Amino acid sequence: MNSVTYSVVIPVYNGERTVQELAERISRVFEKLNETFEIIFVDDHSQDNSWSVLAGLAKQNGRVVSIKLSANFGQHNATLCGLFYSRGRFAVTMDDDLQHAPEDIPKLIKGMEETGARVVIAKLTGKKHEWYRRKASDLFGCLARLTMNKPKGIHLSSFRLIDRQVIEDMLRLESAFPYIPQLIFRVTDEVANIEVEHRERKHGSSNYTLIKMLKLAGRLLTNKSSVLMRMVGNTKPYYVIEKTENLKY
Repeated sequence: MNSVTYSVVIPVYNGERTVQELAERISRVFEKLNETFEIIFVDDHSQDNSWSVLAGLAKQNGRVVSIKLSANFGQHNATLCGLFYSRGRFAVTMDDDLQHAPEDIPKLIKGMEETGARVVIAKLTGKKHEWYRRKASDLFGCLARLTMNKPKGIHLSSFRLIDRQVIEDMLRLESAFPYIPQLIFRVTDEVANIEVEHRERKHGSSNYTLIKMLKLAGRLLTNKSSVLMRMVGNTKPYYVIEKTENLKY
């Protein structure tokens, strides 16, 4: 029987200044909840010292698993990689920049318990994103209605709680350009929103440039108009070159 209740999956790109604080705060949250957990960091070929920090965290804390990718595959591929290696009955996905507060994870858990949804997505209030990211979010909202079976009124973010069956079903889908919300809505419409405050960025700036976001929009249309998304069995749209072992759990 699975001994881990919650897996927290975090794609990392140039997050050397935030990941240690993030791990500490996540640990305090689940210790307070008295729940078993693991933290899975996926280094998406960072250009800073992230991997050294993540490898050190895994040595210090048996609940931490750190994975290093061979190239920059993007946030969604890195998240899928973490989900592939996760063992929890539920998985939390979140960003590495502390704009998603670990202390809000219990809100997602309570939201799933109260709604019975299989996926709970944080509806971020008071967004601190740059102007072009806010405009891009509006664009993605329109594209989501065109390209995904997104339930009406559901808001998207990368801060989510997903149950194990949805994860397994998502991992059986193949896509030319994986996009986590699209995978979720392919396998379930039992999705709910919970309002969560979007926090200020403590360090640096977003890794999502306007060009990257426009490319993602184009890929959504490619996925919709092709036959490349289908059921094929577990696939790995990334290449792992190093992975630490979880020692205690």
